Amino acid sequence: MSNEILHSRIQERFNDIFENPPEVPNYIVDNLRHELRPYQEQALRQFIYTQRSDTADIAFNHLLFHMATGSGKTLVLAGTILFLFKEKGHQNFIFFVNSDAIIKKTYDNLTNTGSSKYLFRKDGIVIDGEQITIQVVDVFPANPAENTIYLKLTTIQKLHMDLTNPRENGLTYESLENTKIVLLADEAHHINVLTRSDKRKLNTKEKQERTWEYTVSKLLRLNQENRLLEFTATIDLTKDALFHKYSDKIVYQYDLKRFMTDGYSKNVVLLRANEDDQTKMLHAMLLSQYRKYLAKENDIDLKPIILFKSNKIAISKNANQSFLSLVENLTIQQLEKIIQNGLAIYQNKMSIWHKMFNYYSKVNLEQVVRDLQWDFTKETILNANEQNFLSESNALLLNTLEEPDNPIRAIFAVAKLNEGWDVLNLFDIVRISEGATSTKTTTDSEAQLIGRGARYYPFEYNGEKSYQRRFDDKASDLKVIETLHYHTINENAYIKNLEKSLESANIQVKEDKYERLEAKVKPQIRKMDFFKNGKIYINKVVPTTDDDYKSFKDYNVSTTFEVDFESSIEKYFGSKVETYSGTKRHEEKLPINRHLLQKAIQRNKFYRFSTLKKYVPSISSMKEFIESPNFLGGISIIVSLPIGITVNNITPIQKLKIVDKFLAYAEKNIKNNFMKMRGTPIFEGVSFPELIDDYVVEISKVSNNIHMNEVKKPRNMRDHDWFIYDKAIVNGLEDDFINFINNYIDELKERYNNVYLIRNERKVKVVEINGTRGFMPDFLLYLKDKNYTYQVFLEPKGENLLKQDEWKQEFLLSLSDNPNIEILTENESVRLIGIKFYTNNTDLKNEFREDFIKKLL
Repeated sequence: MSNEILHSRIQERFNDIFENPPEVPNYIVDNLRHELRPYQEQALRQFIYTQRSDTADIAFNHLLFHMATGSGKTLVLAGTILFLFKEKGHQNFIFFVNSDAIIKKTYDNLTNTGSSKYLFRKDGIVIDGEQITIQVVDVFPANPAENTIYLKLTTIQKLHMDLTNPRENGLTYESLENTKIVLLADEAHHINVLTRSDKRKLNTKEKQERTWEYTVSKLLRLNQENRLLEFTATIDLTKDALFHKYSDKIVYQYDLKRFMTDGYSKNVVLLRANEDDQTKMLHAMLLSQYRKYLAKENDIDLKPIILFKSNKIAISKNANQSFLSLVENLTIQQLEKIIQNGLAIYQNKMSIWHKMFNYYSKVNLEQVVRDLQWDFTKETILNANEQNFLSESNALLLNTLEEPDNPIRAIFAVAKLNEGWDVLNLFDIVRISEGATSTKTTTDSEAQLIGRGARYYPFEYNGEKSYQRRFDDKASDLKVIETLHYHTINENAYIKNLEKSLESANIQVKEDKYERLEAKVKPQIRKMDFFKNGKIYINKVVPTTDDDYKSFKDYNVSTTFEVDFESSIEKYFGSKVETYSGTKRHEEKLPINRHLLQKAIQRNKFYRFSTLKKYVPSISSMKEFIESPNFLGGISIIVSLPIGITVNNITPIQKLKIVDKFLAYAEKNIKNNFMKMRGTPIFEGVSFPELIDDYVVEISKVSNNIHMNEVKKPRNMRDHDWFIYDKAIVNGLEDDFINFINNYIDELKERYNNVYLIRNERKVKVVEINGTRGFMPDFLLYLKDKNYTYQVFLEPKGENLLKQDEWKQEFLLSLSDNPNIEILTENESVRLIGIKFYTNNTDLKNEFREDFIKKLL
């Protein structure tokens, strides 16, 4: 049996040059309330592909969507309903789950147009100009009305009972024999005990569930046009029985690890501390409120939720009462003491606790206490441990936690919220009164809860709403509203168990391990005239217009594209030695015909005309874009091939992949360069203090994947009067560059009155003249003699970047002799000088040295 799942086989077919993968029809896109994310769109494309097959009734009548918690499986489910209704004539759908709690949520998702969670178009579903209604029923009508989707919502338990104990006017196998039905199973792993059990003896609960699986299977077999679509985030394909059952049914797979890597979730950070419950609850509340304050200061609407999790109902209820009492009796003096203790304990400035306590040390604590006592009251805290908690009203309250009129800020619970709990604004999970003896079963449950809590909260910032993290690579305090914190004990055995559970669930956990390095402008430098009154010169920029984009050249897309034909590589497990199939190569031009271009374009949705026209306004049709010598009609693709292979030996699929690479390269440059600011040859001065100031670099202490030469380290520069900062925070190559300058510093000081080297930490930016590409040179050398002030741009460059950044060197070298450059200055003569790149390559380093000496010495 093949060890490939259906998902992989479909993806292989999609890459076949002779295959035309389906697009998601407009009637689906237009009738869903939310825009489909790329992976949701791919899930529907793969589903549609199976259903348009001639053998769909036999080979693809039972399918599974294996998608991460929080990835929006229900929106994909809604898309499948629309497709099966429109293209397969299905009107009868049975949605079943394992829990009553999810029924109400699903009712809102699929039928309640007034709900914020409604998944279809707000104004109603319209297909081919006809209004389509969704009608919830208990039994399906014998004569269904036109333009109507009938939906039965039930639990698997009730469905089984209804069918095995038929009642008058109820659902029976007989009544369904001549009716096409679609079975929609959410959290589908519950119907698989029969499959999971293998040969071991079943317990009572499993025997009951076994009959559920039989019931579903019998329903599917009643009619050859019936469909069973399962949706789950949890299926263990390492179990042979489950793999055997589902390998040919997993129509789409998007696991949690990929979901998190793609940035669609919060980051997950474990906060480990051995504190008593009171302290832990108080700290979590302060962290939650810090999030709220920070969001408000940045005009972000956020009401963060805390979940206090216990393993016993009695403990949870006591913690709830204790928490209410703690908040009610909190005083300003107590809070002051808590903050002082916090700052004394958490001295690492990168720690979230240090940031939080530092924030509170600077604000009005009287107002903070008032806010806490208003936000955390009996009315704003939900206890999920009562027998009647999972009633319809509470289930609705629990699933509208993001709504502005939902007052809840904290929830106390045991383990009732793992499935079907759809909350995006949960940011803190706090473990209450749980010891270190947790079993693997317990930590597996915790991992599942963490996975649900990691759902991303989409917020609007700077006028844009995002469904992906945007602060991962930025030094921003707003990272805290893209992070789920799990507050737990610091005990090795328990943590090892938890980490194993998280790893099994594909949940990526980040440690709060950062070092904050600060470089300060030396006090004596700040007092000097050149710093107080001097200028740094950067070129003016002007907005681009549509007229600036009439060819690939205007987007910095090279019409000659060089690509290596992929070699085969052999690598022994455990060895770092790679053996390539051949190293001797030659170049040939790839023949490109219109069919090849059209096929490649179909595979990349950026090149749909409606999208492309937004970025390439000069084209009037796809025909023009494909044929015009200014665009695809003028490209040459040069392929580097092993000796003995010619372009005639390249298969159609390989040719298609090569064109795909060019289109991806062109797309990136088109997006990056459209409607940007264009550089001019006019340079104007900006005062030193405006661009040069103290700066901070956050360095991860976990740098397993970083080459040692790329790791940034602090270097003490206090004794070097020519360096304006007290330290240089540099990588290995930059450190070598500073040594080079140090070797020539005496000669420079003989030639110039002033010699100062400036580290440019993302402040001084220049833009290529008549182009849109900008960059920030790593160093500036400020020189002054009796006639001129010189601003020298210097850039250490790793060998791996030399080719792609060649344009930067050309720009720097043009500064000295471009006759169009105009420097706007009041009372001094300024010269701009660019030097060749400084690299580790011996020959290129000599070229840099010669250029440096020639131009400056």
